[in-house]
Amino acid sequence: MCNTEELFSLLDDSEIVQVAQELVAIPSITHNEGRGMVDFFERWFKDLYIPTRIYPYDKERANIFADFGKTEGPGRFIFNGHQDTKPVTGMTIDPFAGIVRDGKLYGRGACDMKGSIAAILCAFKALVRAGITPKGGITFFSDIEEEYGGIGGYYWARDKGLFNGYEGMISCEPTELEVQIGNRGCFITAFETMGRSAHSGLAHLGVNAVQHMALFINEYLKLPYLQVEDPYFGTCTVNFEKIEGGLYLSAVPDRCISCVDSRLIPETPPEIVQNQVDELMDRLNREHGICIRETEEPENWRPGAAKLRAESISPDHELTRRVKKAVELGTHKEAVISGCPGVTIAMVLIEMGIPAVICGPGSIAQAHTEDEWVLIDQLTQAARVYTALMAGM
Repeated sequence: MCNTEELFSLLDDSEIVQVAQELVAIPSITHNEGRGMVDFFERWFKDLYIPTRIYPYDKERANIFADFGKTEGPGRFIFNGHQDTKPVTGMTIDPFAGIVRDGKLYGRGACDMKGSIAAILCAFKALVRAGITPKGGITFFSDIEEEYGGIGGYYWARDKGLFNGYEGMISCEPTELEVQIGNRGCFITAFETMGRSAHSGLAHLGVNAVQHMALFINEYLKLPYLQVEDPYFGTCTVNFEKIEGGLYLSAVPDRCISCVDSRLIPETPPEIVQNQVDELMDRLNREHGICIRETEEPENWRPGAAKLRAESISPDHELTRRVKKAVELGTHKEAVISGCPGVTIAMVLIEMGIPAVICGPGSIAQAHTEDEWVLIDQLTQAARVYTALMAGM
């Protein structure tokens, strides 16, 4: 049995970077993931004599599992990295070149999350090179549509029962290798104000729906739930991400719709937020004569409204401690425990009663950006973290 440093010596840093570059070079934009990523995974695991399970979702896309060790019974864990990326419109770099410069790997998905996947794949390879078979089972799962709510990916897998029986999951989303014990929930919906049209020259005869929406937004930002703080997740965020209203030139707008995306901490579940929002709408309707209501979001804006609780495990949970130890072995630094600001697959597993943590190279601040990149040092450290973690499973 190899010790940790001997295992780390079986990792090839240049190979980790090369694999990440090859994955970045495969276009896999949400809804148009294609089969390039799945084909790469199938070849990789075939070379390691690790069987794969491919589940076509439609003619062009598929979710994939690779099972190392046991496929039934206790002691099985999932390592997850999604295939899809955000679109490339507006990027200032070649999105698929995988250029390395100044200690960074650039490209769409380099940070979110093809760099993480490269680290996972190379960790599997290190274990095979060492002749180590897990006592339990280690499954690699790569899903589609994560960037569009997970409908065809992790929700599909959940509904098919494909997560049942696992002891835990490591989502390798970018965390700068912090150990995140869960993720925020969300309150995603839309609001509509109704007014009355009039000529701009006689604006006083109309009721301006846009101005009423502005008043609503200003009051929304004062809601009590936005003042609550959690030691790991911080405070809730709120983002009025879209607003539209108005009929035509020289007319008072008689309707306005605004979409909100608020991310929630464990202390502020959606029902608390809903009560505060309902009370606000009632007050504004009563005191200011504003006709405001919750409504459907504009077509093609999002898959639909979502009101989800924050889900997390204890910072003292056994899985948290195991990942924390692996991070410290792989980075030679004290691990930081925190909460994920976004929504990830971890939420789905924890809601099912399966513990999950999030830990991966790169910063969420770089995900989806015009010049997306990940630090090379974090890629190689992540491979060590995953190798140390897998070796103990």
